[in-house]
Amino acid sequence: MNRKLLSIVSLLFLTQLVFSQNTFQKAKTGNVEAMFILAKEYYTGIGQIQSYSNALTWFERAANKNHIESMYRTAQMYEKGQSVNPNDRIALDYYRKAAEKGHFASQLILAQWLEEGRGDIKSPARALLWYRVCAQRDEPLACRKLGDYYTEGRILEKDHSSAKYWYEKAIEKGDREAKAKLAYLYVIEGGIAPNYEKANELNHELLLEHFPLSLFNQGMISMNYKNDNEKAFDYFQKSMNLGFEESRYRVGIMKYYGKGTSQDVENAIKLFETLPEKYKKETDFLIANAYRKGLDIDINNTKAIEFYKSSANYDNSQACIELAQMYENGIGVRRNLNEARKWRKRANDLLNPNIKPKKK
Repeated sequence: MNRKLLSIVSLLFLTQLVFSQNTFQKAKTGNVEAMFILAKEYYTGIGQIQSYSNALTWFERAANKNHIESMYRTAQMYEKGQSVNPNDRIALDYYRKAAEKGHFASQLILAQWLEEGRGDIKSPARALLWYRVCAQRDEPLACRKLGDYYTEGRILEKDHSSAKYWYEKAIEKGDREAKAKLAYLYVIEGGIAPNYEKANELNHELLLEHFPLSLFNQGMISMNYKNDNEKAFDYFQKSMNLGFEESRYRVGIMKYYGKGTSQDVENAIKLFETLPEKYKKETDFLIANAYRKGLDIDINNTKAIEFYKSSANYDNSQACIELAQMYENGIGVRRNLNEARKWRKRANDLLNPNIKPKKK
């Protein structure tokens, strides 16, 4: 019995050896499929002595002869640094070549890398094109990413109805994060029609895992649906501590007004000053008010003028009105009626954008 088993094993070994030698000879003569098989043997150590260096050599040779799977495998080895130093630029180029030949995994990776800027090329517009290609075959991550583009108004015009459609597609295909993204649309101002019950249902699963967006969503639900500002503040603060930007804004607002927590304008201003440009229209106006009225900080009309102007430059009509009053009355600046009229006109133009000036 043992002799028979040994004979079978020996026969299999000899067959594999002959096959591997045959594959090697075919690869040397330029047979692309043989190159790919040989590369896999070197990569796995099945049929050849395991060698990432030899695997990369043969994957790359096959890739350069337009073998699609070899392009993908070559990209992965450069990405992971197998037998070579990691090189995202070379990896990106091979992912692109494979993607253009229709390789599904490469198409999705290429979209993500172009969005993130890996491989020294950042192009949200090109990423969007590849996400669309992937979404056409219902790839869940690609569907969610299209929802993000529509939610944020990146490249595409902001369209929450379209975002909802793509998030729902992603959810159908099992994408859990899309649930929190859709819940977000149900709780934010200016999103789709508010539906806090639906948001609560969608949000529940990832909330248990302390997912930052889900914590934010629950804060909005607590504040606007359950009328529990203290609980809302707690959720926003937890989300902020996990790096969610919009929660930092919400924590600052609640500290500024003393909602759900003790009023702390000074700390709110520190939070406001760390926020990106898109928040400045409102936050700079609030900072200006604090300096003008002495809210938890010393009155400083010069600072108030500075922050009102910053807010006004983001088309805040109320900031323009405040500037007009300060120039009229010489508060924080030398009295200047021409400057006051300028800011009043700016405020009027912002408040009445459809009224055309009368012809003289």
